[in-house]
Formats: sequence, structure tokens, C-alpha cells
Amino acid sequence: MSNEIKVGITVILAIIAGYIGFRFMSDMPIFRQSHEITTTFERVDGLGTGNLVYMNGVKIGSVKNIQLTSDNLVRVTLSIELDVNIPDDSIAQLTSIGLIDGKAIVIQRGSSDQSIGYGEEIEGVYIDTMMETLAEKGQELGDDITESFTELNRFLMQLNRTLDEDSRETISQAINNIEVTTSTVSELLTSRQQELEQAIISANNMLAQLDTLMTDSRPHADTLMANLKESSEDLKKISKELDETVDHLNQILLKINDGDGTIGRLVNDPSLYENADSLSIELRNLIKGINENPGRYLRHMSLIEVF
Repeated sequence: MSNEIKVGITVILAIIAGYIGFRFMSDMPIFRQSHEITTTFERVDGLGTGNLVYMNGVKIGSVKNIQLTSDNLVRVTLSIELDVNIPDDSIAQLTSIGLIDGKAIVIQRGSSDQSIGYGEEIEGVYIDTMMETLAEKGQELGDDITESFTELNRFLMQLNRTLDEDSRETISQAINNIEVTTSTVSELLTSRQQELEQAIISANNMLAQLDTLMTDSRPHADTLMANLKESSEDLKKISKELDETVDHLNQILLKINDGDGTIGRLVNDPSLYENADSLSIELRNLIKGINENPGRYLRHMSLIEVF
């Protein structure tokens, strides 16, 4: 074998090894063919050639090419395995599949019956990762904290300008007065501690005596309550009897008013009143005549008949 043939074989093997290495490093099938589709994003932070493409959690391809378009968008070419059918209304989401792993493209499978063809394009959506969201929120939070500290510094500076020397001296004096008052109260409580303890003991004794008095008086109170209950029942009976008596009196008065019975006739018959009045007048005249001239009534009577 000549040297030329050896060199040629070496070059061919190097080309084959380079091709296999390129497809392996690009995560492309080495001996299987694939078809290409494209998608467009506004940004592709962290995405590079060879990053994986997933659908339903299964790897179906990789990123083949990334190109910036004239309208400042990013067109990404995806190398997809031939035996994978992707509906033409599917969406390519650029996101992160983990906290440590890099970016990947996840195909959200659509519901169309038509599959995407070679070189056709599907919609692309960039999804912020959790770390990017935290970074954005952290930046906002940092700005808010910085602004809050700035406002606090302004307030303290304004307060410092407002409190002049006289005000500071007044506040200091007030604090000193509070300390003196607190010390005085503490000394007073210390000096009167025995008296306070004695007062507490006396109060406890008084409460104990009141409790004993209430305990001793409880039977008398129970007896008094029982007597009051019996008296209340007697009053109810008396009230009931009075009501019955009033009803009877009302019935009697109604009968008298209606002329029933002797009293009713006496009350309602005017002739009886007139006769009684005439009899009273005659008796008055008779008594007057006897008083004025008794002989007139006694002359026809003998002494023996009288006595």
C-alpha cells in the first residue's frame, strides 16, 4: 500500500470521525435522518446550538442553528427526529428544565390533525425562568429598599433640623424627670412594702370573712326565699278569691239594677219611696200633735185603759 493511499484513507476516516463527532456534540442522530422546523423568539438568553428539544417530557431533537433576523428577532432552527409528528398549531416554549440545567425548548403539542412540514415555522414563546423572575423581583425589591432608606435619611435629616438645641434640652430634661419620678415611685414602693403587704393580708381576711358570712347566712336566705314563695302563692289565692267576690258583687248589683228581688223592687219602685215618704210625714205630724195637745188623743181613753 502506497503512502498516498494511506494518506487518503486517513483523511476519509478523519472526515467520518469529524462528522460523527459534530452530530454527536450537536445531539443529532448519527445514523438517522431528521427534518428541520423553525421558530422565532424575541430573545434566547442562555440558548445555544445543541440544546435539547422536548415534547411531553421526551427528547425529540436539538437546536441546530440560531440566527438574528433583520427585524431584531431570533430565528431558531430545530432538528427533529423523523418519526415524531408535530401538529402545525403547536407552540415552542423556550424555558429552563431545572435550576442547574441550561435552557431547552419544550414543544406544547397542539390539537390539529395537520403535522408541521420540513422547514415550516411554529410559534415561539419565551418563558422567564424562576431565577430570572427572582432576579427581576429582587431588583425591584432592592430599588424599593433603597428608596425607603433614602426617605428615612431625609426624614432623619429633617427631624434633626427641626429639633434645635432648646428642644433637645427640653426632651433631655423630660427624660431626666421621668427617671427621677420612676426612682421616687420605686423608693416609695420599697419603703411602703410592709404596709402594702399588710393591706393585702387585711383585704384577704375581709374577703374570707365575707365568704364565711355568706355561707352562714345561706340557710336563712333559703328559708326567707321559701317564705316569700309561700306568701306569693297565698297572695295569688287571695287575689283569685277577691276576683270571684267582685264578680259576685257585680252580679248582685246587676240584679238590683234590673229590679230582681226585694232590694231591687225597693230600689226601682218609686211608689214605695213615695208611700214611705207619706208615712214619715204623717208620723211626724202625729208626734207633733201629741206633743202639742196630748189630751186630744187621750180624752176618749179611760185611765184604767191607759194604765
